[in-house]
Amino acid sequence: MRRFSDEVHVQSGEVGGTAGAPVQFVWRGRLYVVREVLSCWRERSAWWEHAAVAAVHGDATGSGKGPTKRAVLEIGDLEREVFRVEASIGRTGGAGVYDLARPVAPGTAAVSEGAGTPSSEASEDWQLLRVSD
Repeated sequence: MRRFSDEVHVQSGEVGGTAGAPVQFVWRGRLYVVREVLSCWRERSAWWEHAAVAAVHGDATGSGKGPTKRAVLEIGDLEREVFRVEASIGRTGGAGVYDLARPVAPGTAAVSEGAGTPSSEASEDWQLLRVSD
């Protein structure tokens, strides 16, 4: 298993009865098609790496030109929804297992089934966390 923290472009929809799941994603210029959602869970994000935490400790990353808006932690910064999917490059490539994560949508219950914001729209808030191929 390899760990990553790469941003990926994800098209979400319904896969095998799981609403809001990744249907396909683009990683490093390649299109991956999701064959199956193997599992879905929520976990705490690395909130300590957020700009708001650095600002509290006086490590502001502003450019120093004019007033800067103070960063604020939101619910999506604290918790993320992770989908473990089996996907392949295109429709005929060999399959691998990928863990894709997105911030939790504000106002969703922490244990609700299929929570999040189901959408067929593309989102750039997703990250690739782990790959097993």
